[in-house]
Amino acid sequence: MPASPLVTRRRLVVALVVLALAVAAVVAVVTLRSNAEPAAGALSSASPTTSGADAEDERAGGEPGTGTPSPVGSEPAGPSSSDEAEPGSDKVAAPEPRETLDPAPFDAVATPEPGVTVRVDAVEEVTGEANVPGEVGGPALRFAVELANGTGKVLDLRTVVVNAYYGPDRTPATPLLKPGGKAFEAEVAAGGSAGAAFVFGVPTEFQDEVELEVDAGVGKAIAIFTGA
Repeated sequence: MPASPLVTRRRLVVALVVLALAVAAVVAVVTLRSNAEPAAGALSSASPTTSGADAEDERAGGEPGTGTPSPVGSEPAGPSSSDEAEPGSDKVAAPEPRETLDPAPFDAVATPEPGVTVRVDAVEEVTGEANVPGEVGGPALRFAVELANGTGKVLDLRTVVVNAYYGPDRTPATPLLKPGGKAFEAEVAAGGSAGAAFVFGVPTEFQDEVELEVDAGVGKAIAIFTGA
């Protein structure tokens, strides 16, 4: 028996509803997928994980993801060890060698600089006295030294250094203050002279082989006096 028009209309409405629900479901799925893909891409770009290829690139010195190592020598070379020292560095320039005059006897006059003369007025045997830590009393020699200034200008004597040595090995003699030690004045006027006395401990058996070294100051030659 053929269906009535009412039943047929109901079936058509149901079919349209089902079709509309199916279309809505498809649209919803497509929308969800389109919204999920950018988020996934953003998550992937923000991830700190390095792929195997990127790790190989980094170990090879190249840029991640390029697969190509950086060329050798692309970075600027640093300064070599032979470069000159920069201002403020720890490198210290070697001092220039000082001129030393030929050894002269104690009664000679040395000229460490034109217009400047040095002489040893006397050498006396004394008994050294220990007055400060490091000094050792005993047999000693006292040297009277005179420095004359004929340069026409005031001469600074604060940098004068006097040392003594004894024996075949030039053993350094120990400086003493007493008896009778006297340092040079701070300066000497043009045309003037200044005297000082220096005491050094020298064993008796070596007092016949003594050397006195007088450094009259920076820029001047070193005078050497020898004798008994």
